Amino acid sequence: MECVYNYFSTHPAAYTLLAIFIVIVILFFILSKFIKLTILLLFIILLVGGVYLSKDPATMPDKIKKSMETLKSGGEQIVDKVSNFWRETKDLADKAKKVPGELNKLLDTAKEDVGK
Repeated sequence: MECVYNYFSTHPAAYTLLAIFIVIVILFFILSKFIKLTILLLFIILLVGGVYLSKDPATMPDKIKKSMETLKSGGEQIVDKVSNFWRETKDLADKAKKVPGELNKLLDTAKEDVGK
């Protein structure tokens, strides 16, 4: 064990390459499982959509249009909320920038009042 420690102490590049290799192997196994899960979920979604399409194919375009309209209106609401949040955050940041100057003015007037 001491020989391994001495080798990596004298050759830090080898230690770095070993660490990178271990990280790559770990990420490979994690991502391969994630990709498999994604493919499986996509297959299930397509299978469920096919079942609904085969049950009542005449109303499917209407359902798709309704779903798309719902998705668009929900997306617009999200965009509005995020833009309002962004605007309010900017206003709050502007107010926070003004606070130190106002605090200094208050301290200066307090010093003057104490001095009198």
